[in-house]
Amino acid sequence: MSLFRPMLLRARIATPARRTCIRYSSTASEPVVLPRLQSDLKNALRAKNKPTLTAIRSLQADIINASKTAKPITTDGALYSLIQKQIKGSTTAISEFENAKRDDLVQKEQEQLGILRKYADEIPKVEESEIDGLIQAAVKALEEGKRTFGSIMGRVMGGLKGRPADMEYLNKKIEQAIGRK
Repeated sequence: MSLFRPMLLRARIATPARRTCIRYSSTASEPVVLPRLQSDLKNALRAKNKPTLTAIRSLQADIINASKTAKPITTDGALYSLIQKQIKGSTTAISEFENAKRDDLVQKEQEQLGILRKYADEIPKVEESEIDGLIQAAVKALEEGKRTFGSIMGRVMGGLKGRPADMEYLNKKIEQAIGRK
């Protein structure tokens, strides 16, 4: 065995080191809010901030549930859509609690809604001017008879490439484009 040891050492030294190639994509943006959720949860635990704790825990539970599906949440764009779903659920819950005259639950939901909106505002979104440009390009690309809401929306969403955008503004602008053209 001792005769083979020097040969093994020479073989390790003689082999060239493997080169690794790191690709950088300028189109994919780094997540801003997603990696920070865990540290925010720890800070909320230390501060004993119950509304923040419940909001972040519900976000993390939805992220974990989505990781078991075909489309896991890995970008801020996907996280933005998840936060928007939770905001919509919270606003419906607030209206139901107000109808039931449960002011204590309304207050809890409003605190959680504020936290969710804070996270949604921190995620960088597509500018309205860029959305307007995409809509105008989609309208020009389509023939007069084929300008429907769905066809324009499909082209605009293809241009957005998964980046978060204000969907209410987008829907309003597409309806305006269809109405005047």
